[in-house]
Amino acid sequence: MKILISAVGDTDPIRNFHDGPLLHIVRVYRPEKIVLVHSERSLTKHDKLVKALKSIKDYSPEIIQDGGVLPDAQVAIFDKMYDTVSSIVKKYISDDEIILNISSATPQIISAMFAVNRISDFNVTAVQVVTPQHKSNEGLRHDNQEDIDTLIETNLDNQSDYENRTLEDTGMKFSLDLTKRNLKALIDNYDYQGALELLKKQKSFSNIKELRKKLTEISDTIKIQGMPDKIVKAKLLSNQAKSALNSYLNIDRNHKQGNIAEVLIRVKSLVEFILEDYLNNHFLDVITYKEDGKPFLNASKYPEILKKFQENAKKRDQEYHSGYLSLPAYIGILKFFEPNHDLLKHIYDIQEINQVRNQVAHSLQAFDRENLTKVSSAVFASKQILLASFDIDNHWFSFYEDLNQEIKKLL
Repeated sequence: MKILISAVGDTDPIRNFHDGPLLHIVRVYRPEKIVLVHSERSLTKHDKLVKALKSIKDYSPEIIQDGGVLPDAQVAIFDKMYDTVSSIVKKYISDDEIILNISSATPQIISAMFAVNRISDFNVTAVQVVTPQHKSNEGLRHDNQEDIDTLIETNLDNQSDYENRTLEDTGMKFSLDLTKRNLKALIDNYDYQGALELLKKQKSFSNIKELRKKLTEISDTIKIQGMPDKIVKAKLLSNQAKSALNSYLNIDRNHKQGNIAEVLIRVKSLVEFILEDYLNNHFLDVITYKEDGKPFLNASKYPEILKKFQENAKKRDQEYHSGYLSLPAYIGILKFFEPNHDLLKHIYDIQEINQVRNQVAHSLQAFDRENLTKVSSAVFASKQILLASFDIDNHWFSFYEDLNQEIKKLL
């Protein structure tokens, strides 16, 4: 069923010997049902309106009134009109074809009709009607006090060869601007996949190919936990520094997105990677590797460290088992060689959040939001550890923010 939803304006039903917007839309589209939204002012001419609508030859629609009667004091308030129009449209949205009249009534009602169509993503047809003169009809008198039968009889549109003055609103510029705003919000939140999915539905962006290329590249890189091409090609960074930097940037991005679980997992791995690299570079052969590539303490060369590990385990009423090295062992080795190293104060922040991670990972407990400060401290600490261990220029730490600006310039 084809349903027209329309407010009623001063030009309805007939003005200056021609259809008003409501009557003209009905004449062109011939909806089976017409839903009228009246204000106190327009309600006084309801009977005239119905008579004019039913004057169309071979046409007998169902005409109903919905939405109550809008107080004249409210028809100029956009928020109230938007809520009213939206609720009415929702009543009829189903498999029916909905038509909205966006030419009748106050600017606020017209804007509400337009916004419901564009913002609420209802699958409706919004129709405008141009004046018979194809220019503003300001200054032309209204015919609301005239006899309705006379208006119908002298209506020049009431004939078979009338001029179709309807325009279906595509809202192209509005839709484009709204899409750009949503794309910018997704990009600012580092949701490149979401931006790409939204962009797939568009055809009218001038730089759409380049936008898709950039969003696809970074989205695919993040999916596989890969390294952005710009970092890969950085000549002044060692391979170890590139890996550590990329890991930190992923941690920082996830932290800004609120992906706490990802931060908890990755911050420990990053610091383990950095400490392993630091110990290998400063204390020869303290780490040995098995065939599977996992790191172990070289106990035969450093028995005193093994002894220290065993003593610490005994203090906790535990027995030391010589497994592959992880964060606590790396901390123990660094403390053995350099007990006053500046890095240790930052590493302790990582160790503290790692305890929180273990509680969450090995139980069904939810993350306690009181620990958010600890997470932020751990992210900050991981950056300090990274800077102390590798020669990385500060501009790299705004990599994703710079990328976002680069992408948004294409919009």
